[in-house]
This record gives sequence, structure tokens and C-alpha cells, in this order.
Amino acid sequence: MSDLTIARRALGGLLLPAPALAMGRGGPLEPRAVHGHWAAFRTRFLSPEGRIIDTANGNISHSEGQAWGMLLATRLDDRASFDLMLQWTRRHLGIRGDGLLAWRFRPGPGPGGGVVDDLNNATDADLYFAWALLEAQRRWPDGAYATLARQVTGAILGQLVRQVGGRTVLLPGAWGFEQRAGVVLNPSYYVFPALKALAELMPNPAWQPLIGQGRQLMQESRFGRWGLPADWVVMPGQGGAIAPEPGRGDRFGYDALRVLLNSIWAGGTEAALLDGAARFWSDPAHPYVPAWTVFSTGAISPYPAGEGVSAVSALVMAARSGWGVDRALGDMNRAQHYYDGALLLLAREAWADASRRGEIASMG
Repeated sequence: MSDLTIARRALGGLLLPAPALAMGRGGPLEPRAVHGHWAAFRTRFLSPEGRIIDTANGNISHSEGQAWGMLLATRLDDRASFDLMLQWTRRHLGIRGDGLLAWRFRPGPGPGGGVVDDLNNATDADLYFAWALLEAQRRWPDGAYATLARQVTGAILGQLVRQVGGRTVLLPGAWGFEQRAGVVLNPSYYVFPALKALAELMPNPAWQPLIGQGRQLMQESRFGRWGLPADWVVMPGQGGAIAPEPGRGDRFGYDALRVLLNSIWAGGTEAALLDGAARFWSDPAHPYVPAWTVFSTGAISPYPAGEGVSAVSALVMAARSGWGVDRALGDMNRAQHYYDGALLLLAREAWADASRRGEIASMG
């Protein structure tokens, strides 16, 4: 993502008093106790001022981490943490002036020091951010979170949806992904449960092709001996096969594994997607459960998967075969870094939702 100078306008005035609303077909969310996994995540990765710290990347904060933290806080009925993260996000990342979030904040010396050093957005984070606000409105209907959720959703529809080769696609960010020969896409940025929720919040003709053709994109973005989704792909502008993006797409890695998470979370996952991942993670030739693989060589990670990847692997197996127990989703205390812990918690929420739909076994 590139640095560009644009007009800045804080989002501080967007949360205005509004009538209480119960959002979504499910109505208000039922309270849930703050369980040990979330409490451990907060202790390790949430700063006192409200930023989620990416401990594996120089302690930066980014829109992805903020949005994930906010979504998880709504699910665990932790309004104090939600509001703390929301206020930090609005103050530091809500500066583009167009409804989307700047994606990266780099900390500086001294308490509260730091700067946004890349103003481009990350579309998956904006989707999670809007979804978290919508969930917050359902959980705490005395707030006015839906006001901001609608503004973010409108910005997503207006700036990030494109027609390419006769298809409706979702840009990974506002800048830098449209090329003369086609468009660069990140399949994991299609956060299908968020897309479905936002389609109910703000009906628009673009949602149906975006979701339906996005599902097809997931099938066409599988490569290698196991038929796994790629981290990044290129869609030709004049038709033709989708291919791995040369610089970053020759692997099923930490981005692409979220394709599986998103698809299971939304329901109706295609069997071929799960079967390929199940074959990869259960391949008897592997000395351990691998974290990633390179398509062109078949090489796997030289280390076993951490708690987060293992949780997504367990989720895939559960969705494929219907089995599953709580311990299969790992232990937050063994998560090495922010991303590892966040994936574990997100997999738990996806599992819980799929269990409520009767698609896989309950965690208990």
C-alpha cells in the first residue's frame, strides 16, 4: 500500500445520538460472559489507550486488528473495551475523510506517540469494522453505532466495488490494485459473513453479484497439488483464467487461510474448498501440521502451525466431517503473537455460529 496525501477529516462527529435499534434478523445479541481466551487476548494485545498491538510487526497497530478486536468485544459483551478501541480507531485511523480507515499506525517514542504512515485502506478491515459496529448496535441498542456502520458501508460500496471482465469484484484497497491488464485481488478480503450482514443493513443491487461471484472467485483461486486458495491473485480485465499474483500469490499462506474461515463462517461452504484444505493439513507425508505451502514447489513451512492456524484447521475438519471439541481450537496462552491469538478467537466465533446453525458439532 502506498502513502498518499489526502484531505483529512476526523470521524469524531459521526456518532450522534440516535434511537435505540435492534439490528439484524437475529435481534439483540444475548449476553455472554467474558471468557478466559478473550481476557488473555486483551491482557496481551490491547493497550490502555485502546489500540491492538501487532507484536510480530514492530508493535504497529492497524485497521484489521482494531476491527477484529471490536468484533470480538461485541461477541463477548465487553462494551468498555469496544468503546475504547472504537475511540482510538476514530481518532487515529479515521482520518481519510471518505469513510474508510487508514490501515497502519506506527508507534513512536513516548506515551501515545506515533503516526499513520500509510493512508491507504484495507478492505477486509473496513468490512469487519462496519460489521462490528452493526453487532454493537444489536448488543447495545442505546448506542448510535449503526450511524457510523452505514457511513462505512456506503464508502465500501462507492469506492471499492468494481466491474472487471463482466464481474463484480471487491478491491483490496482504494489505491494501487487496478492495473492495465487487470486487477489484483485478495480472496481473503471477501469477508462473506460481513458482506451478508451489511447487505441487510444497506440494501443495494451490488451485493448479490459481489457475494455470488465472490464465492465463484474462491473456487477459481485454488492452486497447487492440494487445490488451496492463494494469498493474492490477478483477474484479467478482458477475461481469461485467474492466476496467482507473481509477487505474493505463489502460496497458501497467512492471508489465504482466512478464505476458509470466512467461507465457513458465512455458511454454505463449497466442498472442494474444504476438501483441499483437509487433504493438505492431514497429509501423512507432513511431519507436522504445516502453516503454509508454496504452490510452485510444494514446499511447506519449516515449522508447525501455531494456535491460530491450528484452530482454522480444526474448524475446517469440523465443517467437513461434523466432529469437534473445545480443546481442538487451542489455548490463547500458547498463542505466540497477536495474529495467532486473533485467528484462534475468530475461529471460535465462526465455530459457535456454525454450531448454532446446526452445521457442525457444538463446542459445548
